[in-house]
Amino acid sequence: MKNSHGQSGSAGILNYAYLLPAIILITVFFIMSTGFTIYVSFFEWDGFSPMVFTGIKNYIEIFKDANFLQSFINTLIWVGCALILNCLFPLLFALLITNSSFLSFFKYVFYLPSALAGVVGGLIIRNLLSIHGIPTLMSSLGFENLRSEWLAIPYVNTFIMIIMGVWSGLGLNMILFIVGLRSMAQDPIEAAIIDGAGAFKRYWYVVFPMLETTFKVVILMTLVNTFKVFDGIWIMTKGGPFRTSETLALTMYVESFVRNHMGFGASVAVVLTIIILVISYFQLKKSFAEDKY
Repeated sequence: MKNSHGQSGSAGILNYAYLLPAIILITVFFIMSTGFTIYVSFFEWDGFSPMVFTGIKNYIEIFKDANFLQSFINTLIWVGCALILNCLFPLLFALLITNSSFLSFFKYVFYLPSALAGVVGGLIIRNLLSIHGIPTLMSSLGFENLRSEWLAIPYVNTFIMIIMGVWSGLGLNMILFIVGLRSMAQDPIEAAIIDGAGAFKRYWYVVFPMLETTFKVVILMTLVNTFKVFDGIWIMTKGGPFRTSETLALTMYVESFVRNHMGFGASVAVVLTIIILVISYFQLKKSFAEDKY
């Protein structure tokens, strides 16, 4: 018996040892870095000189800073548009191709943008919309007024980058909707058809409610990914012109590593993290509460 218990205990310790690398990585690269960022946010520091404690000055300053307020508004625009488009287009394509005999082919085609890094997608769009790309083509077709740097026009560039973000995430969200459509019970749909419900009523009152869980997953993923969007914007506009296309994640980077305002940038990072955590908490809390019933 002792040997049996001893071997079980050793096996148990060995099982926990397998988790040790992950625990070390999480501790070093997440918990410690998060704690250090919060610590730096209470100081004025350029990354080289000695730190100067300023208390909550950085947090007060960010809400007075015009660039922060602009990036906050841009982030809200990103979130609002992305929530609508990241649900609408993937769902539309999922409905169109779910029963297609070429489903596998369409899945690969639409998923390809998701497999590309944000940097690659940003480079493709930047080159297409440069003065020597699509604007020149439009000019040659007689639309001379469209020959300009589209990514240099405030808010126009923001909406172009939002479309690029939706394009890059289209495949994954579409597959989630396809899985939801193919796994749902068919009895309610057949009952609606027998009752004479038209296509619109059938989808609105039967199909879409049964996709509620999928909608929640897509919405939560969109919220988190949109609040921290960075790479595509940096490649296409670097937040310009005059920082008008910055989002909170980009402001955090620019303040910290371009302007060397480490304390200010850290405070932006803390505020952004709190926003994401609060939204995620309430979204997950609501989802779990509804799942109990």
